[in-house]
Amino acid sequence: MNGIASLLDPAANLRVERIWQQLEARCGLSGVRVTPFPHITWQVSEGYHLPKLEETLQEISRNTNSFIIHTYGLGIFTGESPVIYISIFKDEHLMDLQSQLWEQIKGFSKNPDILYSPLRWIPHITLAYNDLNPANINCALQELAFESYNWEISIDNFIYISQVDDQTVESGRYQLGG
Repeated sequence: MNGIASLLDPAANLRVERIWQQLEARCGLSGVRVTPFPHITWQVSEGYHLPKLEETLQEISRNTNSFIIHTYGLGIFTGESPVIYISIFKDEHLMDLQSQLWEQIKGFSKNPDILYSPLRWIPHITLAYNDLNPANINCALQELAFESYNWEISIDNFIYISQVDDQTVESGRYQLGG
C-alpha cells in the first residue's frame, strides 16, 4: 500500500498506542501494526509519480492550517477482513480537504482505491485490522465497547506512506501551514 495520511497529535497517538497494546495483550491482536503509527488515511494507491506528489503535497500543506478533528465512537468495516476503528466526524472542512487531495493527486496515482474517493471515504483511526477473526472479535469488542471515544485531535501534517518489506513506513512528511 502507498498512501497519503496524517499522523495524530502526541496525546491521541498515545491513546491509540495504549489501545493497540491492550488489544494485543488481552486478545492477541497485533495485525494493525503493519502500519506502526496511528493515523488517518486520505488516499490509497498502488503508487504515485513521486516528484508530482511531493510538489502537490508541499503546495496543499503550505495553504492548509492545522485543524481539529472530532471522533465520536467505534465502527466496524465488515466482510472477509473486518476492521474495528474509531469514527471521525466528517465535517465540511474535512470533506473539502479530502476532496481537494483526491482531485489534485488522482491524476498521477496508479489505480487509486475508490474507497478513498470523496463520496465513499469514511475517515477513521484503525484499532484492529489484519488478524480479526470469529474467535477474537468478541474479545476486541468487549475491550473497546464501554469506553468513550469523544476526542478532539489536532492534525498538523500530511505524510506519504509506502510499503517496504511487508511494513508501512513514512516516506515523506509535510507540515501544515508552512
